Amino acid sequence: MRFFRFYNYSNTMVYFKDGKGPHMRVFGVVCECNPYHSGHGKLIENAFALGADKLVAVMSGDFVQRGEPAVLSKFDRAADLVEQGFSLVFELPVRYSLSSSERFAAASVGLLDALGAVDRIIFGSESGDLEALTRVSRAVDDPKTRELVRELCGRGYSYPGALSSALTELFGSETVESLSGPNNLLAIDYLRALASLGSGIEPVTYRREADGFSAHSVREMMENSADAGGYVTERTRRLIEDGNTVSMQKWDTVCISLLRRLEEDRFASLPDMSGGLENRLFRASRQAATLSEFLSIAKTKSYTMSRIKRAAACAACGIFGEAPDVPPYARILAIGRGGKELLREISASSALPVSENLISLSSVSPAAARTAEEEIRATDSYNVIRRIPLPAGEDLSRKLTVID
Repeated sequence: MRFFRFYNYSNTMVYFKDGKGPHMRVFGVVCECNPYHSGHGKLIENAFALGADKLVAVMSGDFVQRGEPAVLSKFDRAADLVEQGFSLVFELPVRYSLSSSERFAAASVGLLDALGAVDRIIFGSESGDLEALTRVSRAVDDPKTRELVRELCGRGYSYPGALSSALTELFGSETVESLSGPNNLLAIDYLRALASLGSGIEPVTYRREADGFSAHSVREMMENSADAGGYVTERTRRLIEDGNTVSMQKWDTVCISLLRRLEEDRFASLPDMSGGLENRLFRASRQAATLSEFLSIAKTKSYTMSRIKRAAACAACGIFGEAPDVPPYARILAIGRGGKELLREISASSALPVSENLISLSSVSPAAARTAEEEIRATDSYNVIRRIPLPAGEDLSRKLTVID
């Protein structure tokens, strides 16, 4: 197995739900890989050190949970993952990648669970303490917590603020401290999703060290034209050097242009609208000259910036209405070593249709057709805002990366 950087994990603390040693063979990972960096190498080494025979990823497509376009295309990022050790990479459809942390986690874990072949899900967290994270996940879903959160949101709190206040009041400040890191938050949502599904997938967490190796720091290097070559793969380094990345300046222009074209009633049809947010977004789309101005005008203490950015991206990509909690299909983005063998097993066990072909998947159901249409639109929009634009239709013509 090839890695672009070696790490020593002799002091890494890993906790299993049931205290068993590493013995499972297929590990699932939820990621954005935006872009692939040395921290992902740590996760991969941890997984194989714990006994994984194969790794399966559910990866966000061309738009990510922060409400922004990914810095590199989904096909290039998926290729990085299989070159570094993953056997299969599945796409999290754009509707779900542009969702709240809770919905993002539920859809990703639901997809892994539906495959019927994943034994464990591995994720990093600031705490590295699975028992503590599990306790918090149960506290979040306690009926008393939910009731108090609804009350606080009705009084103008943002959801994160309401949740933090409710947990402090009901369970004490120590519980809230477990929510302090972004990876802890996602870990808690993964655990909630597993519990909600009654999934047999076992969670595994390892402590993420504050070593400066993060997707955010790499993106900052890219934005500042700094050399990120020591932290990314050779593929990503070449793409950056060739200018084969997204242009946030183009995204600003395209997004505000599409927002201005929406009629007022269409804003109400965007996902996750409540409390009059749709009216605020409509007014902001008419007042703002740039996307930055739009975000600034629309944001209040009740609505986080990420939520506003996700709404804007959904509007620009033509994502409206509701959808099932779990994606209606499992689309393959790349196949790595051992992937064909694993795919045969998944084909026999999956509760979802599995294919790399969106046309084939779209014929399964109305929900699948709608999800595929959203994906094609989002990819076409993404390819306009690349520094080196591409014509429409990449989702229907791009060949998979396959490593035998």
